[in-house]
Formats: sequence, C-alpha cells, structure tokens
Amino acid sequence: MFNIDIIQDALKKAVQKGDLSDKTARDYINCLIHLNERLHTRASPKELEAAICDLCKYSVQGHKYISAVRRYEKEVFGSEDLLLFGEPLSRLYNRYGKHKLGKELAHSEETYFRKLNRLNNERLKLAFRLEYRSGLRISEIAALDKDNDILFDPAGKITLIVRKGKGGKRRKVDVINDPYLYLNLKAHIDGLGEGEAPFYSESYLKKKANEHGIRTHDLRRINSRDRFRNELREGSGKRAARRAVGRQLGHETPVVTSLYLGCEWSGNRGE
Repeated sequence: MFNIDIIQDALKKAVQKGDLSDKTARDYINCLIHLNERLHTRASPKELEAAICDLCKYSVQGHKYISAVRRYEKEVFGSEDLLLFGEPLSRLYNRYGKHKLGKELAHSEETYFRKLNRLNNERLKLAFRLEYRSGLRISEIAALDKDNDILFDPAGKITLIVRKGKGGKRRKVDVINDPYLYLNLKAHIDGLGEGEAPFYSESYLKKKANEHGIRTHDLRRINSRDRFRNELREGSGKRAARRAVGRQLGHETPVVTSLYLGCEWSGNRGE
C-alpha cells in the first residue's frame, strides 16, 4: 500500500530542510508501517478509514494517522485526496475532531524559529516574526496601520493596537521583547511611503506561509506558551497567567487559551 523506502527518503529531506521535526517524521513512518500491516496492496478509502479506526483509541493518534497518509499523498504523488478522501475522510475528521491536532505544533518551537530566520523576503520575515512575538492572528497582522497601530517605545518595547479583532473587538497587545524585531521593524516602517501598508494581504501571507511549511496559528500557540511561562516566572499563579495570556491573544474563554497552551496547561491539572 505505502512504499516506505520512498516516503522515508522524502521525509528525511523535509527534516534536513527544517520543514518537519525528526520526531514527526518517525511518527509518520510508524503510522504508515502499521497501516501496511493491515491493508492490501490497493486499499479503498473506506478500508483505509477502517484500518485507522482499528489502530487508534485517541484523537491525537487518529490525527497522526490522517496526517501521515496526507503527507504520503503530498510527497509521493504531489497532491492530496488521492488515497483518503470523500466520506471516509469526513467521517474520520468527525470522529477525531478536525481541529484537535491544533493542540500540537506541526514543528518544534526551535524549528519554527529557524524557518522564520531563513526567510529572504524581509517584509515577510517581519510579518511572521511579529506574529510569533505578539500572538496576533494573521488577519490582524495584515490589517495593522503603520501610523496608528504599531507603537515603538524608546526603551525598546513594541505595542500593537488591534482595532478589529475577532468579533470586532479592540485590544492592546504588548509584544514580547525581541531586539532584532524592534530595530528591523522600526527601520521597515520608517522606510514606507505615505499610506503604504506595512505587510502583505492576509491571503498572500497565508499563501507564503503554506509554501514555507508554516502554520500561522502555530505562531500564536508558541506565543501563548511563551507568555504563560513568562507570567509564571514573574510569580503569577497558573490561572492568573492563563487569564493574562487570553487577554493578549483576544480569546473569549479560558478553555480556548488552555487548548493553545497544550501540555503547558494540561500538565498542571488541578490548579
């Protein structure tokens, strides 16, 4: 069913490029090997669905198998929805929750940082790095006005004004300290012409993020975890730290913030 040698080579290259963590690559290979043990040479989407359901007890496990198959489709065939599609794929998403994997990053925090640093397009790099340090949604990054929404403190602090966040809500966001971002973003803003937007459109940013293997919402998740750890270091209790993170990211409920924090929060049950 799955040619393990071919996908191993493809994933090895992805790891070397920094597009995939070594652990995720190993997980994908293990998933495909397990599926091979249960499937015929040519399995239908329905048979593939049944095999995944038999192998998985938990939602995260299910999503690893789905992601492994979709990565195989992409790497080997150059397109998704060739082996697993239609109603079988929809049922799997319904069973395991289409967005449950959101609690886990596609790459490690270190890998994402390397990805951002390798970007050659300075405007693109600054947009994603600002999302990484501020936790803004990519739509909020694209909507920033250079004259009114990006404030530079003489002490090296950046403050952002989000005028129309999710639900049309306004909020002020303190950007996590980053000297590189401060100096280069300020130089970029100072060099813009009258009325020129500091960043690209939301659709273009999403397109480029996809090309570079960057999940923009993962940058928000990383930011939430950085903020949470900072709050704890400064003496805040865990619930107070979560509230502070939620305010900065524009979350409506603590539950959403907990999902973003992932194991940073779930490892602290009972607090």
